[in-house]
Amino acid sequence: MKNHEHAKDENHDHSDSDERIEKTIEAGKILSEVREESKKWIKPGMKLEELADKIESAIIKKGAQPAFPANLSINDIAAHYTPHLNDQTVLNENDVLKVDIGAHIDGFVTDSAYTICHSGENQNLIDAAKNALDAAIASCKPGVLISDISTAIEKEITALGFKPIENLTGHGVGQFIVHQDPAIPNIPHKSPKTLEDGMIIAIEPFATNSRGRVHDTEICLIFRLDDIKPVRNPISRKIIEASQKYNGLPFAERWMQRDLGVPAFSFKMAMKELLDKAILYPYPALKEQSGSLVSQFEHTIIIQDKPIVATK
Repeated sequence: MKNHEHAKDENHDHSDSDERIEKTIEAGKILSEVREESKKWIKPGMKLEELADKIESAIIKKGAQPAFPANLSINDIAAHYTPHLNDQTVLNENDVLKVDIGAHIDGFVTDSAYTICHSGENQNLIDAAKNALDAAIASCKPGVLISDISTAIEKEITALGFKPIENLTGHGVGQFIVHQDPAIPNIPHKSPKTLEDGMIIAIEPFATNSRGRVHDTEICLIFRLDDIKPVRNPISRKIIEASQKYNGLPFAERWMQRDLGVPAFSFKMAMKELLDKAILYPYPALKEQSGSLVSQFEHTIIIQDKPIVATK
């Protein structure tokens, strides 16, 4: 999962560094197991809701928690689509599906993604993002300029005739934080920032056959609790209370509706109040130009002299 604006500016807490690294590795191992298993589950004709539920349940069964809802974004949707309750969307053979998933243990977040297309027609687009991720990881060392990583990403994507998405970035991860500094852009830039020993980052190249820029859609199915304020609607109060268990991590509308079991119309009215009062922060689905295709790959990396790919 990614941030298309600016990553949250958080200080890197290197205290309890052993626990950070240990739990990140543990969460990453679970996430990579689920990611690999999920590749066998995905079949044309499958409902996205079934796939999301299966992925999220598998993370929990293995001893972690989802760091955010399973993002299952098809074709021109680049990111942030998770199925709604009773979602009837099914996967077609030609669809380019991005599977972007996260797991945490005690809040230590890991984030990983891959792209799949059953027809095999879009393999070059998929390879472009995969090659870019491999090249980026190969240059991850303390002291390396982040701009060098971004340049390596762009080089691999354009080598196959595609464009990187310029307003999506990789990001640092923290305890109960999916997005923090540093941002890792997918296009070259002039920032003097370097990777530091002990940083934990998620690198996620996006490749497209279109213009290389995403925009917010009206579809929004992922939220996080951003503030607590008084509200009049009793269902709004229930949503605030229920969302506190995620400790500021994103949750799915689908999860909340199931947990509360309230009628759909009443739920929508309560969610509108919480968004209007800026109590919830929304993550709209992000879209490239209509009719275009987007691919994505992602790993979480612990920056050391010998970097650890936690989600390998």
